[in-house]
Amino acid sequence: MMSTILTFLNKPSSAYTLAYYRIGLGTLILVSTLRFIYLGWIDMQYLQPAFHFPYYGFEYCSAPPAPIIYAVFGLLCLSSTGVILGYRFRLMSILTFICFTYIELWDISFYLNHYYAVSLFCLILCFLPANSIASLDGKQARINETKIVPYWTHCIILLQIGIIYVFAGIAKINTDWLIDAMPLKIWLPAHSTIPIIGPLLSLDITAYIFSWFGMLYDMFIILFLINKSTRILAIVTVIVFHALTGLLFQIGVFPIVMMFMATMFFDSAIHESILTRLFGYPTPSSKSTKELSSYSLFIFSLYVFFQLFFPFRYLLYPGNHQWTEEGYRFGWRVMLTEKSGNAQFTIKDRNTGKIGYVNNAEWLTLHQEKQMSYQPDMILAFAHFLHDQYQLQGINDPIVHVDCWVTMNGRPSARLINPTVDLSRVQDGWYHKDWIALYPGAIQ
Repeated sequence: MMSTILTFLNKPSSAYTLAYYRIGLGTLILVSTLRFIYLGWIDMQYLQPAFHFPYYGFEYCSAPPAPIIYAVFGLLCLSSTGVILGYRFRLMSILTFICFTYIELWDISFYLNHYYAVSLFCLILCFLPANSIASLDGKQARINETKIVPYWTHCIILLQIGIIYVFAGIAKINTDWLIDAMPLKIWLPAHSTIPIIGPLLSLDITAYIFSWFGMLYDMFIILFLINKSTRILAIVTVIVFHALTGLLFQIGVFPIVMMFMATMFFDSAIHESILTRLFGYPTPSSKSTKELSSYSLFIFSLYVFFQLFFPFRYLLYPGNHQWTEEGYRFGWRVMLTEKSGNAQFTIKDRNTGKIGYVNNAEWLTLHQEKQMSYQPDMILAFAHFLHDQYQLQGINDPIVHVDCWVTMNGRPSARLINPTVDLSRVQDGWYHKDWIALYPGAIQ
């Protein structure tokens, strides 16, 4: 059985597809990083806030001082350029993955599914012989160029793309999305002033069409991309779908990323045609590199296993995960909820009983406060920060309470956090957070 799998995964495939992936991904990262710098987001997101929300287990990765921040962004620009050119590729791909992921770990309030996706695509790139062709490493004789690589190097990319789409579709199979057309009933009418299609966006039927089409698209687009007879139609659908979502919703470069990834399903001959137009026709060796062994197949399987099962960890928690946010991140749950909240923190001196109210804006940007107001782990992290800050100001071991009210997908506001719990005494973890209040009504 194992020998059959290895034979299939090691069958000869085109190195041009990997070079196309390397150049495209490197270009996307370089352009988006330069755009990030140009728009002044380094200052807004990482220098202005007095507090940065950490990822659990990565507290040590909180945003560093300004010189290091700028140095990391500069290194990311240099390393992604090296990836594009295929110069010292292994080192440059690893640096790109580390820098990009490190930046995303600076503050959880800026978490987006597409940042996680790009980190995974960068991680995959580190293990691929993507400099086998059309690279400076080959032209400068640091490697022996080859047109042939094993099929697993294609499989892992296409599998990751498929997981993103299919899991996003599975996440949409819920009452809010399909039966109530939420949150699209809230979002689409906000764009009713768009020429031509604007009036249609204010209709309830449009929200239902978008909801059902979005679910079906995510679930089945991969099948149409794999099938040669439907591939062109699928690519057109991908472009139209992501262009429309990019126009209507603020989701950054994600539509462009997924448009590019869809072109990975083209025949290798198309990738070869594109790259030979750019780099000419080399005369590389026909010898394949990076074939899987039994040991590397085990590592490959572990990665696939993690990607298939980690998104379902929310099933281990009670309650509605869209409300509690437990197990919600890193699960490809894209655009499923419209939530807003208000979190009023109080500080109580443990000795005197004196109570004061916190002005969140003193410590947080508007974006941070908005994200924190409906995400329990961020509320807890901010509570611990407040405890430490007010203790430095002379309050003895402050008690931190929060009165937090949240509305989700158009429902009436409800209390998110038990207001009697001293959050300064609560520690974060993978366990169920029983201090999150249950949502009243049908979503229990």
